[in-house]
Amino acid sequence: MTSSRIISLFLKTRTSFIVTSLKVFLLAAPLLVACSADSFDFSSLRAYFVFDNSVHQDPTLQSALNPMSPGVFCRIHEGSEGGALFIYFESNQSNKTTKAKENADDLRRTRAIGVYNKTGVIVGYGNLSSPATLYAYDSQCPECYAKTNMVSYKLSINSKGFATCANCKREYDLNNNGICKTGGKKLIKYRATSTGALGVLSINN
Repeated sequence: MTSSRIISLFLKTRTSFIVTSLKVFLLAAPLLVACSADSFDFSSLRAYFVFDNSVHQDPTLQSALNPMSPGVFCRIHEGSEGGALFIYFESNQSNKTTKAKENADDLRRTRAIGVYNKTGVIVGYGNLSSPATLYAYDSQCPECYAKTNMVSYKLSINSKGFATCANCKREYDLNNNGICKTGGKKLIKYRATSTGALGVLSINN
């Protein structure tokens, strides 16, 4: 084989490799951008909570984790009664709060239910997309927390799907990625998955 023939084959091979690599990059680019944007959207604050509702069967959490009933949210926080630890579930559709006593499995798990494990998280499916998106937000007002670094600004939640800060009066849209109606910071958002209304809720951030 002549030198010119070898050079020709080399150039063809290199060109083919470059073209193939470029096609792969162009196909993967949208996925990389989406992944990057998605990662940026979540808070860098620590949050961790695992709750098996197939065991506890809490009706308030069950309603919030039903993707066929988007717009239903509940606040989750931890508290104690008589020396026992409970997980509380507060619905945005009513003033009703239910509770589940933590069992041995719950007690073995690490819990960080929102900033400093104080006022909890708000979970539920938004009603502006199909399929519905599962959201998990911190229960603190992001503006007031950012300004003071204090966890003293627990949001109230209503049946219209808004969370409101009593201090700064800002309203946040739970159905729309936690955006503020008047502009500014969005709600602190955590990664969350659910295996069903009567399954396992996992918040891991």
